[in-house]
Amino acid sequence: MSARRPFEARIDPDGVVYLSGELDMAVADSFSQGLVSNLDGQRPVLDLSDLTFLDSSGIRAILQVAAASGQGVALRSLRPNIRKVLAVAGVDEMLGVQIEA
Repeated sequence: MSARRPFEARIDPDGVVYLSGELDMAVADSFSQGLVSNLDGQRPVLDLSDLTFLDSSGIRAILQVAAASGQGVALRSLRPNIRKVLAVAGVDEMLGVQIEA
């Protein structure tokens, strides 16, 4: 069994937010509040290539960011397990959420 990887969000100079580790109830609120307070009027792009776990609290945090931006949110580079969680929750069909291939 691998060790739990702590959650981290970093923003590159182009404004893409790279998420890594586990976005769960322990960090979801601080993530969404921090990102919402730093929105710059553009549609947030979240790169999930290093996100290893996502629960319902993490989904809620992503949807809060999408709603607060006024332009939705784009999700890119999803791992198969994260893509499946979002599909089962119906997030892939929600307005304001664009999942890039």
